[in-house]
Amino acid sequence: MAPGSRKNVAWPPHVVRRLARTAALVPLLMVGIGVLGTSPDWFPAALILGLLTVALAIAVLMATATKGWVFFAGLIIGLVVELGSGLVFQMQSQGQRTEVRITSVYTTEGKTGPIYHCRLKRTDGRPMDHADIVGMGCNGTEDAGTTEDLLVDPSGWLAPQPADADFSSLPVGVVGVGVAIGLWELTVWQTRRTGLREAAANPTAPGRSSGAKPSADNRSKKKRKRR
Repeated sequence: MAPGSRKNVAWPPHVVRRLARTAALVPLLMVGIGVLGTSPDWFPAALILGLLTVALAIAVLMATATKGWVFFAGLIIGLVVELGSGLVFQMQSQGQRTEVRITSVYTTEGKTGPIYHCRLKRTDGRPMDHADIVGMGCNGTEDAGTTEDLLVDPSGWLAPQPADADFSSLPVGVVGVGVAIGLWELTVWQTRRTGLREAAANPTAPGRSSGAKPSADNRSKKKRKRR
């Protein structure tokens, strides 16, 4: 049997349509997971959920029509939708310019040397979420006691960002996520077509009703008994 053939496991048309409808709604879940991952508190959970969602989405696509390109298309497009939607959400939520003070610095060992972690506090005394940062001016123990400006999310969802962060690529990101979602739907449409074509070529597909033939056989048997 040639690679990618589904002659023995083709689904009946109603199952193919149901799988395609499920796959078409997956981008909504991907976008939600991408936004969830922008919060440092939820990033680990979002990472696990994102990988599981992409894996399940690919499984649904390949169940609809097993073709070699479906796996790679689903993997690449799915990751682009999740990561891209997170980046777009982060860029459009730019935060407010806020003066913060580095209250203390501690280090952890990295592969290339020490990694500096700074604890922050707003100079106006207001509480601050995600007050521990890596980078963004945290370069050594001598930074303790210094002040700098960061972009702080008033809602506390996003981590602080550098005050000079560049958000000019936001329109490109929005278009990129939209194109990726469009490509996903195109992939679903193509796998649906392929799955329906394979179902039509395989009348013995699992779940396909085969009641017509036994009924005809039973009727012929009854006629022979009457004779």
